[in-house]
Amino acid sequence: MTASLVPAPGPEATPVATSLDPVSDPAGGGGRESVVWLLVLATVAVVAGWCGWRLDVDLRSVIGGRAFVFGSLFAFAPVVPMILLFLGLNRFRPEPARLLVVALVWGTLIATYVSLRLNGWLASALTGAHADTARSAVFIAPWVEESCKATVIFAIAWWRRHDFNGVVAGVVYGGLAGIGFAFTENVVYYGQIFQHVHDLNNDNGAAFDAVRSLFLWRGVAAPFIHPMFTMMTGIGIGVAVRARHVGVRVVAPAVGFCAAVLLHMGYNTAASFAVGRALIAVYLAMLVPTLLVLATVVLAFIRHERRVIAARLSDYTVFGWLTADEIPYLVSVRGRRRLRRRAKALGRAEQRQVRALQRAAVDLGVLRDRLVRGVAGKGELRREVELMSTLRDLLGRTPLPDGVGRGHDPVSARSSW
Repeated sequence: MTASLVPAPGPEATPVATSLDPVSDPAGGGGRESVVWLLVLATVAVVAGWCGWRLDVDLRSVIGGRAFVFGSLFAFAPVVPMILLFLGLNRFRPEPARLLVVALVWGTLIATYVSLRLNGWLASALTGAHADTARSAVFIAPWVEESCKATVIFAIAWWRRHDFNGVVAGVVYGGLAGIGFAFTENVVYYGQIFQHVHDLNNDNGAAFDAVRSLFLWRGVAAPFIHPMFTMMTGIGIGVAVRARHVGVRVVAPAVGFCAAVLLHMGYNTAASFAVGRALIAVYLAMLVPTLLVLATVVLAFIRHERRVIAARLSDYTVFGWLTADEIPYLVSVRGRRRLRRRAKALGRAEQRQVRALQRAAVDLGVLRDRLVRGVAGKGELRREVELMSTLRDLLGRTPLPDGVGRGHDPVSARSSW
């Protein structure tokens, strides 16, 4: 299905009033959708609360209150910087804040609790009552943990499949789920080693030093491990939701998930059998290069996303809805920054207006791409007209800086995400 571009409206046309402030949720809607949102969020909150309570009871009974506190403090240290990193990737077209919280909470409480239960049960069932810890970590844990973390990405992508922001959204949701999962898992590891060393030596100082040594590896050298695994699944899902071919929709998530499991297996193998310099060698030779390659791929997708949105917005220059001079202020990094800087000097109302303008433009570019590729949902043509009218209205009330982006020809792109 391809959108039918219509001529630009005359002066008498009345733009459709649509709230597109980035702090609001375009998917939130009103009425029936609001009720669905409340039900979903309430269900997640109840399940997460129950899982959190069970985790607290189980961990305190196994490692004790003092070890639990130490473990929580050390585990929390890398959480905020990692969250800020993924929120930075989410700036161009922000995903709904409530879903970002859902992904983080899911990884922190629900995925972790279910994984702990399933890992223990499967390890006992497959390897006997005296389970081989290393064998379970390599052959059982990766499948269980990646499945539990990936569930929230699949659920969000299915629910918002006509508004899911492709690969970038998959990376952000996967990264946040991985951050939450890593936090709770680290609480377990730090608490266990604290309690173990304390029981052996009856020395708080020695137990604290043991936790600090483990923290230097898990919290400083490799805090990206779980987010990196789950990002692989997120990339596969992101490719699938933008693909028209049924085979790609099926294969891409499967490939992404299997890549996550294999990376997880490789890491657990190294952590289980490599010690000292061997573990450092694995880290430098495998983990760091893998992270750099994945970061390069994600940045390439982000750059490609901007180019595709600029190309799709250029479609509207044919009938005068937009001009080529305006597109850089809506899409390019330099143009968007310059327009926001100018609005900041004028006041908060102008800042909100510019944010709404740029968000409307990006939403329109994403929607147009879905229409061109034939993966749009019902009502998307009406939504296109609403966004075009809103964009025209905001452009009419937002003076653009002079001299930047003038004379640019419409850009082109052969494909989308």
